[in-house]
Formats: sequence, structure tokens, C-alpha cells
Amino acid sequence: MKKNLLFAFTFLFFLPAIYSKNINFQVVQNNPGFDTVFAVSNLFEQALSDFFFESGHIVSNSPVFIKEDSKSDSAELKRALADTLLGGMDVLVRLEIKYDEKTANSAGALLPNSVKSVSWQNYNPKTGKIISDGSIFPEKVDASNNNEAELYKFASFVAAKVSSTLKSLK
Repeated sequence: MKKNLLFAFTFLFFLPAIYSKNINFQVVQNNPGFDTVFAVSNLFEQALSDFFFESGHIVSNSPVFIKEDSKSDSAELKRALADTLLGGMDVLVRLEIKYDEKTANSAGALLPNSVKSVSWQNYNPKTGKIISDGSIFPEKVDASNNNEAELYKFASFVAAKVSSTLKSLK
């Protein structure tokens, strides 16, 4: 009886490991003309990390990348894929945030209305091919909700959407 109970407990303890994924992610900041990482990009990075970790996944991240042109973006993608493969991760999630140039004039501002769109691509690090992708265009919020709490809520919503596109991975 004790052996069965011990076996059942051990099985339940390790059950989440069966369904967890090793995820490396990178936030790509797409706002031409700025060379500073925006606070919004850092908040998205934190929200992704929190969401995946709380979902039982093993999480790692590459530093926020400021996209200047397609050549530098391609080189950074190759580097991130190599790091993902070297780290033994199952997938690379690249989350690109496009900023509204009219409202994203302050690198320290945590305003949801500064985000124009968010898109992501999930890559197989062994092949470098996109496994799944998606995008979201946020709704504008009124002035009373244009704050950090609302932004974190939106970033967490995006993380849930990204996670749903990873469900089909084995």
C-alpha cells in the first residue's frame, strides 16, 4: 500500500514536467529612430516571463532587441535561434512590439496607447522555421486606464494568446 501511495505521489509530483515546455523568448522593439529600450518592452518581457513560469514552463529570455532594419533583425534572429538551441530549449518565441510614433515619445512611459500592434512568431530552434504565429491590435483605452496596470493586463493577455499557439507543440 505504501509503495502504491509513494508511486502515485511521485507521479503527481512530476506530472507537470511531462507537459512543460522549455521556452526562450525575445521581445523585439520596433520603433525606428529610438535606440533606448522602452519601459513598455521591459514590462512585456516581465509579463511573458511571469505567465510562462506560472504555467509550469521552463523559461529563459534573450535581451530586448531594438529593430533597426531587416539585416540587423535577421542577424539577431540567427543569434537568438543559436542561443535557444545551445540552451536546449524547445522553442524560441519572438514577440515584436510596434509603437505608435505619435504617443511613444517617452522611453519611460508605461502607456497602453503607445502600442500599435503586437505580433509573435514561434520558431523551432533546430530548423529555424516558424511553427506558429499571431498578432494582436490593442484597443485604445481612455485616459483613466492608460496606465501601467492596464498595460500589464494587456501584456498578460498577449502572453496567454502566445501560449495558446504553443499548445500544439510536443
